[in-house]
Amino acid sequence: MSNVAVLDNRVAYGARCTWWDGIRNVGKTAPGASGHSLPCCPHCRGMLFEMENEGQWFAGADRYEADGHPGYRAMLEWSRGKCFKNLAELQRTYEQR
Repeated sequence: MSNVAVLDNRVAYGARCTWWDGIRNVGKTAPGASGHSLPCCPHCRGMLFEMENEGQWFAGADRYEADGHPGYRAMLEWSRGKCFKNLAELQRTYEQR
């Protein structure tokens, strides 16, 4: 058996919130009747989606920015690890920082 750690570069992001970060930073729900927990937003406990890596994540952000949303990537980078209910709340908070 190898002592080399396997790198997991997946990015997790909120299904119903704006939280996103590396997969290692997800929260866990309380164990259900089966005794198993599910990955969730570490703040609001909402469910998550995932992408293969940050390159894929930021490629999507760059496409969105190029499609007429200037500053989107910078806002997204700033929001890493933060949870907001929706994009409007994230944007408002980002602009007021």
